[in-house]
Amino acid sequence: MSTTGRGLSPEQRDWLQRTLKGFALSPEAWISTLMSYGIAASYLTGKATSCPVCGGDDRFTYDNRHGRGDWVCRKCNDGDPMGGDGLQLITRVNRIGLFKLMRELTGGAPPSKRAVADFKAPRPKRKASPAFVEKRLTDMWNAARPQATGDLSMRYLQERVPGLTAGPSRALRLGMLEYRHDRKVLGEWPGILARFELPDGRLGTLHRTFLDPVTPAKASIVSPDGEILDVKLNDMTLNPLAGGAVRLMQPVDGEIGVGEGLETVYGGFMETGVPVWNCLNRVLLSQFVVPEGFGIKVVHIFMDFDHVDPKTGKSPGVVAGMALAKRLRAEGYTVVLHRPRVRGTDFADQWTTRYLASRMSGPLGRQASPSPRVARAF
Repeated sequence: MSTTGRGLSPEQRDWLQRTLKGFALSPEAWISTLMSYGIAASYLTGKATSCPVCGGDDRFTYDNRHGRGDWVCRKCNDGDPMGGDGLQLITRVNRIGLFKLMRELTGGAPPSKRAVADFKAPRPKRKASPAFVEKRLTDMWNAARPQATGDLSMRYLQERVPGLTAGPSRALRLGMLEYRHDRKVLGEWPGILARFELPDGRLGTLHRTFLDPVTPAKASIVSPDGEILDVKLNDMTLNPLAGGAVRLMQPVDGEIGVGEGLETVYGGFMETGVPVWNCLNRVLLSQFVVPEGFGIKVVHIFMDFDHVDPKTGKSPGVVAGMALAKRLRAEGYTVVLHRPRVRGTDFADQWTTRYLASRMSGPLGRQASPSPRVARAF
């Protein structure tokens, strides 16, 4: 079991290690405990299901192989396999620290002999109404400022994609955003809001990238328990996200490019000059649907060249791009596939490498520059 103790005092770390060492559950008790923390029984059958951590289909298996509530996701989040014990599964799904979880399970005392049936399950989260979610997202969007040349969001993107020539996008805004963790507000940070729209134009969600208030970099946000928290994540979901994208630019001459991440697609734009949209992640990229009314006939797919999944022998990012290409070609679109040259990189990495190399070559060297094709901000 995980014994991470970042941010804990020596006494807390010692208590956590001793508690983990003495913590053992029967197979039935593991299932009961996992279900009490919101992990539905449908995930715990021993068969491949969708993943309660990343949401991807047919990739998660709970097998309790070592008697510790063991599980594996074959393509979690950014494409790498992930697995662990039942405690790690609870902390990831509920976004709570391991120290806090063990205090809840043991009552904050040394290991006890109470049965899991005696533990108090947390109250189920109340599902927000669509009206509440819509108001929250609308208010957040309206309170943020449209992206502007020279603001923190543009400086961040130009730091991540050096030499970026794309102008401000109407799909992006800069605002002061609350960061909530474990139902508590940890504070406010500046952040990029990306408007994720479905093929019919309805709002799906707002994706947030929390930024450092001083430097053009991602924020560093740490929970009270010492857990380093994600700074790139969606807010509440108003409508199911399958098929949608963040429409960063206007299509040009019937062409658009799509990719997984914000920085990735801007790197693809700098490499090719193709206007781009962002699908947020690999799963949503594979589900992208070309919306009507834009005259799109050609779709460029900027794939992440992930490391090989040892179970499948394939690169998850490439698999997602190829799946999308196959479907779009069957629907009559022309598809152009783009893959970085170096395994383990995306187009933000590739563009940065080429840009910096060209800068180092001196005034006589060839300067990296995008295709002369012009992409209009959307």
